[in-house]
Order: sequence, then structure tokens, then C-alpha cells
Amino acid sequence: MTITRLRAFTLHLIISSTIFLLFLAIMFFVWYPPPYFEVDGGWQVLQIVAGVDLVLGPLLTLILFKPGKPGLKFDMTCIALMQIAAILYGGKVIYQEHPAFVVFGVDRFSSIPTADIEFDKLKYPELKRSFGIGPLLAQTRLPDDSKLREQLLFAVLEGEKDVEYRAEFYEPYKPDLSAMRSRSIPIQKIAASDAMAKAKIAAFLAQQGGQIGDYLYFPLKGKNKDMVMALSARDGMPAGFISINPWLSEYPRKPQQTPP
Repeated sequence: MTITRLRAFTLHLIISSTIFLLFLAIMFFVWYPPPYFEVDGGWQVLQIVAGVDLVLGPLLTLILFKPGKPGLKFDMTCIALMQIAAILYGGKVIYQEHPAFVVFGVDRFSSIPTADIEFDKLKYPELKRSFGIGPLLAQTRLPDDSKLREQLLFAVLEGEKDVEYRAEFYEPYKPDLSAMRSRSIPIQKIAASDAMAKAKIAAFLAQQGGQIGDYLYFPLKGKNKDMVMALSARDGMPAGFISINPWLSEYPRKPQQTPP
């Protein structure tokens, strides 16, 4: 049976869509489980991959395909190679930018991309893995020696990587609840400052079936966006995320009412 131009276009689109959906599944369920794609971005590269794989490739087939055309096999091979190159390029960039660790330090969590981690400097076996779903939780531990701590501080001030990007200072996440309780975000003040934030906090609590005091709240810093990470107040482990600005200072202050 002779394959028509429209049939070739349809088959190409189906194959391209299947490959792209598999790529999305790996990205969203393995490299960037919620909410990390929102936190760390990646839409720009994804749009390029989608444009080449789902639009340009099948469209070129629609334009160039003609049964019996001399050089047709060469044209189709070039289109396929272009699409493969786009997927490989996009996959490499998105993989390098996906969060390998979510690192706690003092009063916040930071999502650290794979490209910024020197894996050979990790000291703890439980932080070394070749494959897994989503980022690993870790925390930073500064040197006990005060002089080394001072040197590290000055190095950061001079432009070197901050401690959350230094794999040699990582250790397994073991929350100190007494310290964390004192540093938790005053989430009620955020709710009182912004109606949308209040609604999202209420939606999170309704979904979890808990009260506002059942959780501790900390900033989660990402490349694209910061949001709130909610931890269980019982054990300090992540319980969920609230897609609101975690920085109270950036909310408008309501004028104080003066007593009559």
C-alpha cells in the first residue's frame, strides 16, 4: 500500500507524540516530581523540544514527503536526526538542571541542581546514589573549627559558592525540631497579609486534614521560584508544599489601626 503524504504526516506525528510523552513522564515523575518543575523552571528548553519534536518534524514531513520522490529516504533521515538531536539536547540540559538535593541550612531549604554538585565530595554513603525519584534531602554542617568557619564566610563574601552548594558540607537530613520551631515562617502573618496566600494555605490544610499548628513552614528556594515547604511538626519531615511567596517582608504591610 502506498503511503500518502497525509498518512506519513499522521504516522510521524503519532510516533513523535509517543516519544515526547515518554520524555515528559521521565521528566515530571523522576527528575522533577511536584513541585520542583514549578520551582526550578525548565519551560524554555521544554518548549524548544516540543516545537521541534511535535511541530517542526511532522510539518517538514508534510511538506517534503512525496511517494517515489528521489532522495526521500535522505530527507526523512535528516528530519529524524534533527528530532533525535533536539530530544538529546533538551534531555541533557533539563537533566543537568534537575534538583539533585534539597538542602536545609539554618532557616530555609534550597533546591540544588545536578550541574552544581561535586558528587565526589559527598562524605556520607546514604547521600550517594546513581538513580532515584526526586531530590534527596540533606542538611549543611559547617566546620567545628571557628577559624575554618570564618574563612568559609569570607570566601562566600568574596563570591565563592555558598555552603548549600558545597557537597563536602552535606550530611543526611536530621531535623532539630527545637531549633526549627523557633525559625518557622509566621504563616498566620502571611495569611493575614494576602487573600490569595490565605486561600492557598487553607486549601493545603483542607487537603492534608490538619491544623495550622500541625506543621512547620520554611522557604524552599529554587532557580525559578520560591515557595513554602510544610514540615510535620512531629518529626520535621516534608508534608507538602504551598505555592506562595515565603518571604513575609515582601508582602504589603497593613496599616496599624490606632485606638479611638
